Amino acid sequence: MRMRSTSVFVVVSILAALASCTRHSGSTIDLSSPGTGPPSAGTGSVIKWLGVVRTAADPNDLDADTTAVGAIVGGSIVVSPAACFDGLPARFAGDSYVLGVVAPTKQTLDVLLTRLGRPVLFEGQITTMCLD
Repeated sequence: MRMRSTSVFVVVSILAALASCTRHSGSTIDLSSPGTGPPSAGTGSVIKWLGVVRTAADPNDLDADTTAVGAIVGGSIVVSPAACFDGLPARFAGDSYVLGVVAPTKQTLDVLLTRLGRPVLFEGQITTMCLD
């Protein structure tokens, strides 16, 4: 019984730590759809397709764009520290915040980005290390 209690504590602690990676309350990732990447992603990570539309040092600077993008793509919006994404180019500093669109497949991402109609700074498959 003690082993089970320890396991539950460890899982809850990890989830709490991962949740703290995302400060913006409007950021979401749909975990109901599996990613299309390799199954080698570790526990606590999700492989998705990401289209970055804006970055900023302060997440509050993204508020107006977050509202506008969210109105178009709904729950496919993400606002998180760049450090939460493995697979971003080095030009996205780990201490900056990313405003983007996420999708389980490249085709879905392309549809959402076309609907959004904004320039894209980066489009590619990433591993999300921080979960809401």
